[in-house]
Amino acid sequence: MEILNSFFRYIVRMVIINIVLILFFASAPLLYVTVPFWVILSHKSVADMATIYMLTGPFACGFWMTLICHWHTVRKAQREGRLAHWRDTEGGMVCTVGKSIGFMVMGWFGSALAELIFSLVSRPLLHTLTGRSEFFAMAPFAVFAPVWLVLLRRWQRSRKNEDFISRAKGDRELRATLHAISLQAKSMRSQNAD
Repeated sequence: MEILNSFFRYIVRMVIINIVLILFFASAPLLYVTVPFWVILSHKSVADMATIYMLTGPFACGFWMTLICHWHTVRKAQREGRLAHWRDTEGGMVCTVGKSIGFMVMGWFGSALAELIFSLVSRPLLHTLTGRSEFFAMAPFAVFAPVWLVLLRRWQRSRKNEDFISRAKGDRELRATLHAISLQAKSMRSQNAD
């Protein structure tokens, strides 16, 4: 009976820890923007805050990379009405979980690298109150740099896919169809003018 009790306590403890971590990671972008300024205004130790900030940043970035890695395909499947079979169309459980893990690892290492570069470049800012404010105002861009890069790349790709003319340049059949439609419209305009 004691084994079941300890197992139950362990399960409850793990569930509570996971809920707290998910709440922290989900609210991390808001926390990373607001909390540092509160620490600066309350004149607490900024060095401790910067250390905590930079050490927890890669984990928050990895969480958000996991969320955004499938966001565009899920939204597309939802618009097309095939959300129930989304995972199957994306390659199954192995492919989708593998992609999530890959994005999480890339997010963690990308964030750590961006933070390291940012910390080295902006080290002189931490000596004044204005500089610390500037440091913490720019830090979320370094912490979430991989997320910003993925979102920027997807935005560029969506704009490119929406550009019908650029798609037509590479597709011979589409170009021929567009040319035929153009000729038909031109003949209709000339008939209407007569």
